[in-house]
Amino acid sequence: MNGLTRSEVTAFLTRVGTTPAGTDAGAPAGLDDVQDDLAGLGLAPGDAIVLCLANGVDLLRVQFASLLLGLVPLAVPPSTPWQRVRALAGHIGAAVVVTTRLTGTRPRAPVGGAFAVPTGHPTTPYRPGEILLSTSGTSGMFSACVHQVSALLHNARLHAAATGITAADTLLVNLPLYYSYALVAQAFAAYVTTARLVLDGPPFSPIAYRDAVTAHGVTHSSVTPTLARQLLAAPGLLPPGLRVLAVGGDRLTPAEVAALLAARPSAQLYLTYGLTEAGPRVSTLAAHAEPAHRYGSVGRPLPGVRTSLREVQGGVGELLVESDTVLLRRVGERSGRVLLAPRTIATGDAFSIDDGYLTFHGRLSDFVVLRGEKVSLNTVRQAAHAIPGVVHCEPKVVNEDGTQVLDVHLSVTDSPPGGENAVRRLLNSQLLPAERPRAVFISAADPETFRK
Repeated sequence: MNGLTRSEVTAFLTRVGTTPAGTDAGAPAGLDDVQDDLAGLGLAPGDAIVLCLANGVDLLRVQFASLLLGLVPLAVPPSTPWQRVRALAGHIGAAVVVTTRLTGTRPRAPVGGAFAVPTGHPTTPYRPGEILLSTSGTSGMFSACVHQVSALLHNARLHAAATGITAADTLLVNLPLYYSYALVAQAFAAYVTTARLVLDGPPFSPIAYRDAVTAHGVTHSSVTPTLARQLLAAPGLLPPGLRVLAVGGDRLTPAEVAALLAARPSAQLYLTYGLTEAGPRVSTLAAHAEPAHRYGSVGRPLPGVRTSLREVQGGVGELLVESDTVLLRRVGERSGRVLLAPRTIATGDAFSIDDGYLTFHGRLSDFVVLRGEKVSLNTVRQAAHAIPGVVHCEPKVVNEDGTQVLDVHLSVTDSPPGGENAVRRLLNSQLLPAERPRAVFISAADPETFRK
């Protein structure tokens, strides 16, 4: 039905461990109990169910148990306001939410260490073997992508092969399992390869990261560019035993890629690109095996993934992706047509392609007109990330007396010498006049910040 078997899921859950910062440390697998609890809710195969659980073993256990019963789960962050959870359930047609939160709603039935809360919404029928994933951050809070579980498992196999995940590996997950990157590229990849999985929890810090890798014998880790920059700010804390580091999300600059390679000269570094709607991974660059002029690329498409450009301006165009792992459809608010053709999507991302290598230039929505000139906000981010200590940059376009101007908000690991004026000088030295911000705001990096 979906490529999962009870025996393989049981074996997978026994290979999942946690760090002290993770949840469910020492908890038994309990798959049969969770399945019995779910079966007692009176749901039919194909019914949707929302999982509002902490990022840990319990979430994986309930998610896999749901799929084995033919239910269609959607995992959401546990911090999501309850009214928003209920509204989302209404948009996707889920009659039940599984959570550990005390919502005041009665009746509720136990599901493992959590309980099921009725939403009061009618169910929307899906097909057994489907799963719901939160849409990319630009797509709205009340929508979800419908995928086939078997397609996501196939994508996990492709990603595992591209980044060298084997049964001998131990994978560290410190990204949210309710997003496609961690679920498919890490949890599902561990399932299909029989690798071991270690779950860590926020907040992220380079010291805790090093300690987790060392204590659990982690050999394969995936992080976002934001977390990679925090590691670069403390290069002495990069764990020497880590065989593979993969970076997915917004792009790293070529200088950052070179710095990561220099900090781990005998290890492997992979840069990946993907989005939830694509199922999710699209391309991979083995940076350690490429010449320096490729460091700005996110590599070549995975086997079976076909990419092309819909021209926007010059040699840059919107990336189109055709793949067997593309979403089936989108549901919920603003769930109109997202497929250009069967298994083909427009990503909304601006790319160029050189000899098959994909180079990311930012979201199409990142291109704005300032002072009468077209400006790429991604260019501003890259310039900011070249400043030592900057781990996150958020450009904000502000309307000032009918004119669009740019403010830049920077998160830093340490207060930069010279303060805002020094940072502004460094930033302006790399930017064209039209790209330079009106104001620069500096704040300490939030250690709990995760990006999808």
